[in-house]
Amino acid sequence: MKPKRRMSKPLAKSSREQAAIIKKVIKLEKLVWNVAQERDAKAFQELVPADAIMIFQSGIMRQPDYLKTMKERTIAHYEFGPIRGFMPTDSTVILFYRAVRIGHEGSRKFPQGTVVESTTWVKRKGRWAAVLNQETPISK
Repeated sequence: MKPKRRMSKPLAKSSREQAAIIKKVIKLEKLVWNVAQERDAKAFQELVPADAIMIFQSGIMRQPDYLKTMKERTIAHYEFGPIRGFMPTDSTVILFYRAVRIGHEGSRKFPQGTVVESTTWVKRKGRWAAVLNQETPISK
């Protein structure tokens, strides 16, 4: 009878490595905002995959639906506070921050006020992908 082989657990990344990864993913998060504002569908698809889900105040939207309506959405201005993040696993980064955005979708203005944004990024095939974004309004 052969002895059982033990699967070695991968070493967790050091806090310095995690900080560097989070910093990189924060840059990608900022890029998503930029390409959304510019309505650059190709760049958006590279950052936000087809299976991604976005939970907005107006409802839940999958990436293909977002792309279909991208030309109807105008982000005139946006700003956000410091972005913070953490890594629950070596291949997952969760970012969170406050944001304000001004614009409209079709004839409807975006809801006014500050929201808390949260984006989950996962590493797939060596690249970071935003798979879940949620905005939660902050009550006054």
